[in-house]
Amino acid sequence: MFIVRILEYKGFKKKRSKGYNQINIVLIADDSSFPFIESFFSNKEWEYKVVAIFTESSVLKDKYEKTIMMLPEKFLKVLNDLMEVDIIDEVLYLKNKVAPSEVRETIRSCEELGVTFKLKYKDSKINLTNAIKTDISNEKFLTFVNIPYNSYALAIKKLMDINISLLMIIAFFPLFIIAGILIKITSLGPIIFKQARIGLRGRKFYLYKFRTMVANAENIRKDLGDKNEVDGPVFKIKDDPRVTKIGKFLRKSGLDELPQLFNILKGEMSLIGPRPPLQSETMQYKRWQLRKLSVKPGLSCFWQINPDRNDIKFEKWMEMDLAYIDNWSPRLDFIIFFKTIKTVFQRTGL
Repeated sequence: MFIVRILEYKGFKKKRSKGYNQINIVLIADDSSFPFIESFFSNKEWEYKVVAIFTESSVLKDKYEKTIMMLPEKFLKVLNDLMEVDIIDEVLYLKNKVAPSEVRETIRSCEELGVTFKLKYKDSKINLTNAIKTDISNEKFLTFVNIPYNSYALAIKKLMDINISLLMIIAFFPLFIIAGILIKITSLGPIIFKQARIGLRGRKFYLYKFRTMVANAENIRKDLGDKNEVDGPVFKIKDDPRVTKIGKFLRKSGLDELPQLFNILKGEMSLIGPRPPLQSETMQYKRWQLRKLSVKPGLSCFWQINPDRNDIKFEKWMEMDLAYIDNWSPRLDFIIFFKTIKTVFQRTGL
């Protein structure tokens, strides 16, 4: 077991040093931060990628302005917009002298979008109820989060994602074959429909589904814009003319979503979580709605197990997703999972 662990560590270390599974960070720094920032570049296996640095330090500007986005600290409000348009996982405050008003405003901005904020500190006796003590190398940080952070509970969620999705792929493999054959012989086009969706912190990935529409469905949608039956940026029609006969059955039973089990195995999705939106939808989100992207998207969620989900207003849908994030626990995931199975058997669709 010791040898296996060593090999795993070396394997992950090599992968991370090549840019896989990176955490994108923004730094608020001064001259004293230089040695710590250098450690990010000499230890690529830490999985951190510096996206931007807010600073007034000429030392940092001279060193990094050619490779990193350097912004004056007096323009710190730009961070609000940067977090909306770029993939930012964490903001680190590294300055030796802390400006309380600056920190409070930054924490508030990060909380709105579910971005983690870390404040470097030296006083080991300091204790805040809304912050978790963490370490990066030899530096101590107060970490402010408003998303699920319990490492043991998140490990259970990860094990649940991998094991259940793998078992479901094996168990439903005959259905994969049957569905693929029926789709192929009843309509032209590929068996699997791939569509670009937005995942954790705005990361783009391709979502897999059994194709339930005609091959040129995306082109036809342009002519159906005025028939949209839901509010907000989402597009839905109850009796969509683009859906094939076998597609109607797959949608009604929820079987069209089965290929997303492979998205879960790839780490792009979870079994339970807010549904992944289209980029065109996220561009129309209000600022508070962007916090939906602070956790991995899921195969099922609160909205999908609601029998009246197609009548739910868009803002209420977003509130349900944020309620899931704020109240998350492994127990809640199990409840939604089993209610999802009930939904499938009742054939009310996913």
